[in-house]
Amino acid sequence: MNKAVIGIDPGKSGGIAVYTGGNTIEALPCPGSPRDMADSVNSIVNNFAIDGISNSNILVAIENVHAFPTDGRSSAFKFGTNFGTWLGICASNRLEVEFISPIVWMKKYREHIIYGDIPKDKSERKRHLKLLAISYFKDARVTLKTADAILIAKYKFEELA
Repeated sequence: MNKAVIGIDPGKSGGIAVYTGGNTIEALPCPGSPRDMADSVNSIVNNFAIDGISNSNILVAIENVHAFPTDGRSSAFKFGTNFGTWLGICASNRLEVEFISPIVWMKKYREHIIYGDIPKDKSERKRHLKLLAISYFKDARVTLKTADAILIAKYKFEELA
């Protein structure tokens, strides 16, 4: 398949992953500034252009999450700003974006044979998803920041296949 999926966990402590199938994936933590975020996406798009994959064959799957009532105003605002920045960068690169809620992509990984059901507690869930991402991509540098993005990219790529 001559297609690529960019998975994005849009929070400041999230990440971005690029998947084209197989056993390898590239991932990095969310860059610290809008310029660095844009540079990361531009680099991905340019590398694919060199490999003959056009923007029309790159799909961005971004986690469609929102602020919670328990979030402070400042943190909710920062999260929304980061989410909007990712959307603006994707639009300026003319990339198709699909919003995927956590409940949808996590459903695929809900009952992994080795690691069991996904915990409800956030810190336990993040560790669980990291182990799960490592089980699929043993050679990747998987962190708590990149695990969700990796699994989002894998989920969407396989859904398209």
